[in-house]
Amino acid sequence: MRKIGDGAEAVIFRDGKNVLKKRPKKGYRHPVLDEQLRKGRTKREAKVTAKAKALGVNVPEVMQTSAYDLSLSFIAGKRVRDILDKATSSQRRSICSQIGTQAALLHNAGIIHGDLTTSNLIFSRGKVVFIDFGLSFHSERIEDKAVDLHLLKEALESRHWRIWKKCFGDVAKAYEKKAKGGKTVLKRMEEIEGRGRYKRKTG
Repeated sequence: MRKIGDGAEAVIFRDGKNVLKKRPKKGYRHPVLDEQLRKGRTKREAKVTAKAKALGVNVPEVMQTSAYDLSLSFIAGKRVRDILDKATSSQRRSICSQIGTQAALLHNAGIIHGDLTTSNLIFSRGKVVFIDFGLSFHSERIEDKAVDLHLLKEALESRHWRIWKKCFGDVAKAYEKKAKGGKTVLKRMEEIEGRGRYKRKTG
């Protein structure tokens, strides 16, 4: 078993054909609260990932869970953040359309990813796989769905600034086509962005 990454809440290891996410103790938190958070987030991530899998969303398979650890199938591929700028136009369209479609499937089931960036998307064998549901939660609120998309848009704009407009345009087109009330969610996202711009101007 070898360490392959660090997250805000978890340390990630490669264990053969699986990935092990371990949530270590956080000394700055009260011990009782720390235990509740670690257990709760591990359990929620396992349940949400399994539900997404059952819906047909491309996600890792949940292999095993314990109080603070989560074992998932390893996805061989590259993070979308590392390949998007180098991809051909047709590849980018395919990748971004898949992102929009998969996000719509999640939102239709009331699943909010919570950290939807190109760092948490893996391109594997022609498919985009959503990973890291550690901050996910269930919600039917238009606002929460809009914030999820807004996070993705911000990630595209900051890391893929040369191509972000075309990329998000393809995401939005696919999302609107597949999501229940997709047009309304996208409109709310624009309203959220408008509120942010107003705050920056008056702050």
